[in-house]
Amino acid sequence: MLRRKKGYFNFRIISDEYTTEKKGKIEVKIPDEGYVENLQIIFYKFDKIVEHINIPYRRKERNEEREYSIYSAELALKKSGIYWFYFTLFIEGQLYYVYRNEEFLLTQENTKAYPNEYCWKLEVKDTNLKEYPEWKGRMIYQIMPDRFAIGSNGIIPVEGRKIKDWNDIMPNWKPGPDGIYRNEYFYGGNLQGIKEKLPYIKELGFNAIYMNPICESRNYHHYDSENFFQIDPMLGTWKDLEDLCTEAKKFGIKVIVDMAFNHTSDEHEYFKSAMSDVNSPYREYYIFKDGKPVGWYGYTNMPELNKGNPKLQKELITVLKKYINAGVDAFRMDLGDILPREFLLTIVKDIQKDYPHIIFINEMWDIATERENPQIFDGQTNSLMNYPLRDAIIRWVRWGLHEHFQYNFEKVYSEYPKSVADILMNVISTHDTVTLMTALVGEIINSDPYQKLDDIEGPWRHPGAEFDTFGFRSYSASHDQLPEEQKIVARRRVELVLPILYNLPGNPCMFQGTENCVMGYKDPFCRKTMDWEHPDLEMQAYVRALNHYRESNMDVVGNGEPRLRAINEKRMILEVYTEKESIITFSSRTDKVFNNDFKDDYEVIFSKNSTKDKIGPYGTLILRRDK
Repeated sequence: MLRRKKGYFNFRIISDEYTTEKKGKIEVKIPDEGYVENLQIIFYKFDKIVEHINIPYRRKERNEEREYSIYSAELALKKSGIYWFYFTLFIEGQLYYVYRNEEFLLTQENTKAYPNEYCWKLEVKDTNLKEYPEWKGRMIYQIMPDRFAIGSNGIIPVEGRKIKDWNDIMPNWKPGPDGIYRNEYFYGGNLQGIKEKLPYIKELGFNAIYMNPICESRNYHHYDSENFFQIDPMLGTWKDLEDLCTEAKKFGIKVIVDMAFNHTSDEHEYFKSAMSDVNSPYREYYIFKDGKPVGWYGYTNMPELNKGNPKLQKELITVLKKYINAGVDAFRMDLGDILPREFLLTIVKDIQKDYPHIIFINEMWDIATERENPQIFDGQTNSLMNYPLRDAIIRWVRWGLHEHFQYNFEKVYSEYPKSVADILMNVISTHDTVTLMTALVGEIINSDPYQKLDDIEGPWRHPGAEFDTFGFRSYSASHDQLPEEQKIVARRRVELVLPILYNLPGNPCMFQGTENCVMGYKDPFCRKTMDWEHPDLEMQAYVRALNHYRESNMDVVGNGEPRLRAINEKRMILEVYTEKESIITFSSRTDKVFNNDFKDDYEVIFSKNSTKDKIGPYGTLILRRDK
């Protein structure tokens, strides 16, 4: 129950916990000292007025001193999230405002401040969505296990597998003699190597790791499983996974594992059985059309699973429980944006019934609310990979596309439920994207805001002909490393990108090697081994400082709401705020110097090429105020 019992204007909102399905009641008490009419409550959401509700007169009340008029109305706000509200009313024909202000509860002056500075706060929760406070503000480090680290146990040999030298970072990008491009080579990284590098990850300031699939597969990326119930022997054993998770917990690090449930390898025993016997019990596990298996995206070596099959669903749930019992805390669902609704609901509901602490994070490249099935409103997932904001940040820093940034920013943070927005996986680089350094200066990066940033294959698409894979990969290979002058520009832009990422609600996520300024275009060139012998100490220190900054200010960046105070092609002012605190980030993408107009009551908590008075060329300044 929210009460206000001071001065001329007293009110209370009657509700134990306001939800999208439970109506509240507003009751206002005003002394009879003038004729009152047209009493309204005004609601803001994401700095925009979203609701006017009339509060009609109901009855009189009297005490020993005076008589009061009582006004009341039902409140039914259908969207979850944080709302800010104030009141308006007419007294003797004059308009008055009632703001959250100790000195002037009744005023005729219309404020130009932001809603949180003069409004009361009301949170509306969605009963369909659970909150996961232990996931708020996590800093996530993504690992491709084969390419991260070889443990002290050495490379685990598997007969028939080709091992590539760790320091040979150029991928085997050419086709085989039969013209097929394969990924059947390994570097030998393993789970023991990840475990032994946990101190490094923790020292950098990360408190969660996200690992690409670790199931058995003849391909290093393991997205085409040959056995969901087995850890790939070159990576280790179930005991190795248990030991990794146990050690991670000692460091306060949560473990996310990738699950690829859309398809399998054509070498999976289930698929072999389905192909050899039309009466096989596993035939119904796959999708067939005209008697032929359907391959994901046309790849015949990746037959698509029949996700609607109850027996398959039950088996995949068993797989997830095996990982949970090994100590895994969360699952990233590969191709989550195309997995069927009923499949996701079945999987998530069953797991979270027995393991309520487990969360699911779906791969999604688009803005969820622009899709036919957003997935974020009915329990199909708890979080998403926030690719739209990655796209927007990089395009603003590189080209100054401020309208594109503002559109993506407002769509995500005004339309996503707060419980989802607070734990978004805010990726800036992944195994599927151009590396951050190359994205910020590369010649063929897509600047068109109506297309995806990493849609760079255009020059090799020819109408009426097959895609020129060799030409595209040949270009990527010859441009794998940036010229020295471009490296300087790219590093400067990385230092602009990261503070923006770190001041958005959700969890910043960085792919291995980003802290070493690794370069390269898309798969396979972005999937390089970690260079442990030549670390980029300067960039690592920068990442460490940002992680420390974020951890030290979790009360605001982990719980607050975001707003764009200003943005144009030259600079951005981003704020994260609560009822009492405010953190403002200034970013300048030009060689100009800008004045800081927010000196009063603010303290500098992070800076790059800036002071409290000035934001320098390509500078960042982060300020904090506690009311």
